[in-house]
Amino acid sequence: MTGNKKIKNGFTLLFASLVGSLLLAIGIATFNIVLRELDLSSVARESHVAFYAADSGWECAFYHDRKRPAVFATSTNSLSIPNPTTIRCRNGNIGVSSTRESLSAVSTFRIPLDGTACADVTVSKIDDNQDKISATIIESRGKNDCTANPNPNRVERAIRVKY
Repeated sequence: MTGNKKIKNGFTLLFASLVGSLLLAIGIATFNIVLRELDLSSVARESHVAFYAADSGWECAFYHDRKRPAVFATSTNSLSIPNPTTIRCRNGNIGVSSTRESLSAVSTFRIPLDGTACADVTVSKIDDNQDKISATIIESRGKNDCTANPNPNRVERAIRVKY
């Protein structure tokens, strides 16, 4: 009789350790899912920051291209625009540098935004007819972190507008 009791007690201990390890495995799996979801939501938040930085950059360039048409270099008026020149965005002066070729010109600037975000903007003016601008391309690359420090969570989003 006593031998039979020991077998039942051992079975209870084995069953309890099996249930405990199963609950531990479920807890670890749930913890891993939560960590991945937190990483995903963090990337989504930083992606929004980068996209809105790109949006701010192209809107600033578009505004100045429409309101002050002589602010960005073209091949046809290359002598009339000083290099570098400045524009005003987000209550600050921003320097614009330009390179000119025979039938095109490219102007670039960086607009700093809240926190460490920024947008690198390129305004390309193409003059295929040699007498007027045939295309303007604004490419704005927004970044959530523009510091020189290495950042594995750095996100970049771009907007390209052609008119």
